[in-house]
Amino acid sequence: MPNYAWTTGRSLPQVENGHVFEFTNFSQKFPHTPIFTGVTGLVFRNCNLVNCDIPPDATVESCNRCQVEFCTNVWPRLVAKGFPACAENCAHVVDSDEIRVGGTLVDTVRRYKNKRV
Repeated sequence: MPNYAWTTGRSLPQVENGHVFEFTNFSQKFPHTPIFTGVTGLVFRNCNLVNCDIPPDATVESCNRCQVEFCTNVWPRLVAKGFPACAENCAHVVDSDEIRVGGTLVDTVRRYKNKRV
């Protein structure tokens, strides 16, 4: 599977109108990242298009398409891939529990979730 995901310095392949992609990973770091702007008639089959905004006339067949805001508290290894580190009490917190000893707050346990946007 060709992989064009989450990398800096690696550009997308140069393609002509009507190009067909099969089993290719285009996943991007941030939601609604445009790819192949201005290219027409593209076909994507069984591709990973997470966070990609593809040209409006493209044909999509059996692809993973969603927009996700990734939380580095869920996936800490993403920081090494260039994702901005989330704060401990970031917007991805879905639940938390305070741990108290003798009425004194000693810790807070937070649960995080990536957000679909």
